[in-house]
Amino acid sequence: NMNHKRIQFVSDALVEQIISGRKTASVSSLEEVAVQEDEYNDALVVGEYYDVYDSAYNLRATIRIVAMELCRWDAIPERLWKGETNQSAEEFRQDHMDYFVNPDPLFEFVAYYFEKVPADGVR
Repeated sequence: NMNHKRIQFVSDALVEQIISGRKTASVSSLEEVAVQEDEYNDALVVGEYYDVYDSAYNLRATIRIVAMELCRWDAIPERLWKGETNQSAEEFRQDHMDYFVNPDPLFEFVAYYFEKVPADGVR
């Protein structure tokens, strides 16, 4: 769909979690949320539809971003860690320590929440 934006996740395992409906959240740094990184990674915008590509640039799913929120490292929302398929806020922190390069407790980042769009529900 030409009106859709594009998004690619760092691993195909994450794409599989989106397809199965388990992963419903992800994160971005404050600097990157509004930036188009490349042809396969558009800026993140609430309400927009994104075609999800895997590492081989195959279209695998379509999602719609339904919410974004400003988060702090020392106060990870339950909605975020569950949406990231973690069992706890602590597990989320362990999983994202390297991604955010050892953030301090007051470090802020953006969480975004999405819904997988069924094939017949795509605009």
